Formats: sequence, C-alpha cells, structure tokens
Amino acid sequence: MRFGHAVGRGDDVPRRHHDEFTNVVLRAITFQLGPRLFSLAREGHLVEGLRGAWRRAGAWLPESERLEPTGLTALHTERGSLEAVIVVLPQPARPGETYMVCGTRASDPFLGPGDPDFFLLEADRAICGPRTERRTRLARWTRDGRRFDLGEGPLPEVGAMLDAIARVMAIGT
Repeated sequence: MRFGHAVGRGDDVPRRHHDEFTNVVLRAITFQLGPRLFSLAREGHLVEGLRGAWRRAGAWLPESERLEPTGLTALHTERGSLEAVIVVLPQPARPGETYMVCGTRASDPFLGPGDPDFFLLEADRAICGPRTERRTRLARWTRDGRRFDLGEGPLPEVGAMLDAIARVMAIGT
C-alpha cells in the first residue's frame, strides 16, 4: 500500500502494475537519467525505453494483473525557463493511478539547467453525498524518496499540468 491511499475494496486502490511503474520505475528512471532524460525526450528516443520498462515492471506480476502500455507516450516542451518531459501513462482506472508524470527542471541564468524534479498527476475522487466526483491530485517526489501531496490538481491535460507545476515551482513546496 502506498502512503496516502486507504485500504478498501479492490477498486479503491491503484492496480499494482500502474503503481509500481509510476512510483518506483519511472521515478528511478527520471532521477538516474538526470539531464539525459531531457535530451532523450527531445530526440524522440525515450518512448521505446519506457515501453520496455513498463513491460519489465509487470513481468513479475501474475498475468491477470499485467497491463498493456496502451497510450504510453512522452513529449518534450519548454516554457520560459521551465523545461519538461511529460510522460502520459495508460489511462488510469482507479484512484491513485497516474494520468501523467512530469520531469521538470528550471534553467538558472548562472548555473545552467538543474537536475529534474518529479511531479505526477493522479486520479482521485471525492464522495459528495450519493455521488462520486472525479478529481485529480498533484504530487511531487524528491530525489531522497519523500512524497509531497500538493493538493487538488488541474484537469488531466498537459498545459494545465505545466501551469500547476510552474506555480508550485514559483512558490516552492
């Protein structure tokens, strides 16, 4: 069980393949590649490696729990001094599963580009009386393994996520 997710019915927790890839494998890839993450994405060489990593992350799971990497893509973008690699994951089906991950770095005019930060946008829901409303949550992992819940997130769209991350980076976590 991950921090921040309550034990409940099976559909209340993330599927193991989705969760393991996002919070262990992709996080490790982001921090281990460091600045190379951005050049691989910029050159279009990141997606195939991520698809292989997705398959390897599920290889130890029972076949019934393995998921296909359908929709797994990556793109590189820049907004001012913010450089980002956005990894769009297979569609989340449960709370706590991730829509997209964003490796970001800001370029300092004196020091140059920094190491990547790791943000994720997760599916969430709120129970409002008899209804359940779909929402998102924005979170950040640090290089030393700490996870910060940054609260309700934006719509699961690349531009909205980048705007939210830019605001967080401007004020700090």
